[in-house]
Amino acid sequence: MLATFIPLFIAVSVAMIGMGIIAPIMPLYIRSFGAGGMAVGAVFAAFSLSRLLLGPVAGVLSDRVGRKRLIVWGLGAYAAVSVLYIVAQSLWQMGLFRLLHGVGSILVTPIAQAYVGDLTPVGREGRITNIFYASMFAGMALGPLLGGYLVESWSLEAPFYAMGILSLLALIGVARWVPDDRKAPRGGASRAAPNLRAAVRSPAVIGLIVYFATRGLWRQSFNSFWPLLADSHGHSESAIGLVLTGYLLGEGLCQIPFGYLADRFRRLPQIAVGALLSPIPMFFVPLVRDLAGVVALSAAMGVASALGRASVLAIRTEAGRSHGMGTLAGVQNSAFAAGQMLGPILAGTAFDLLGISAPMYLGAALGVAGGVLAVLLFSRELAPRPVAAGSP
Repeated sequence: MLATFIPLFIAVSVAMIGMGIIAPIMPLYIRSFGAGGMAVGAVFAAFSLSRLLLGPVAGVLSDRVGRKRLIVWGLGAYAAVSVLYIVAQSLWQMGLFRLLHGVGSILVTPIAQAYVGDLTPVGREGRITNIFYASMFAGMALGPLLGGYLVESWSLEAPFYAMGILSLLALIGVARWVPDDRKAPRGGASRAAPNLRAAVRSPAVIGLIVYFATRGLWRQSFNSFWPLLADSHGHSESAIGLVLTGYLLGEGLCQIPFGYLADRFRRLPQIAVGALLSPIPMFFVPLVRDLAGVVALSAAMGVASALGRASVLAIRTEAGRSHGMGTLAGVQNSAFAAGQMLGPILAGTAFDLLGISAPMYLGAALGVAGGVLAVLLFSRELAPRPVAAGSP
């Protein structure tokens, strides 16, 4: 099992470094084409639109034909789109290339999550799934910091070259060391036939959809418009990257210990605390001009997010054994993409109508409201009993 986990974790981490490298400069790059707030939001949303439409399709396909080949195709798309960003000549081309980037993304992260779910033993859903997520966030946390320094040291295009190189390295790693899985991998439960219709009738799965859609909405509102707010406060590109890294570092450091908590204690209280607390720091971001203060707020968002998500991911892995691991991973990522798509558009409208701070306030308010709804849905299915302390 470790022989599969380790190269998969490393490859996804490398790919996420590449994704994170372009995060701090993407809004600035889009603005260089003359885009206003709504246009910035629309180009960001294009990435999520393809993820929203293709998430369940890719998940079901991976349940039927295997995971590895789809991951390789997705990493190839990452490498290709990094070059396309550099040669873009207009705003509509940027939107089109963001759509293609989303296609590659839906073939990598959710399919890799499903592969890990196949290998996860019963009773260890929280810790194993969240170890994988920690490897993702380690890469994503390093990426924005490197991206900011690449811009300052080289050019606005340098992070895109770096993303292409890292994506190719990840592709080679998966192709060379991750086993073909067209038959169900050893180590976990047998692969279930995909059953999307039954899945979306489950209160827990509906709760998962609401939870991730809400997270995508408020988180992408922050990602899309914090760089513009930071620029108005006089912060550099490397400072923007540092704030984004603070969030991802908070998530990455806490994901593994919170995964253990998800296996040992009641999950509903952990989901409630994480879902409700994670967007609240956004209310204070426009009021804090000190860089260290914004980094602390961003890290607090990451820590609270990790607490709620650790238990939600454990629930998703358990449900995947019945409805198809790839199917559930695709549903999760499609829901997250729906929030990511809607978030920048709503935030961009608020930016144009009410000013540069409005996206933070709107994202925080919608995040809290969505967290309450998700907790109510999960409470319909999660039994109020703790897992025995001695369980594996």
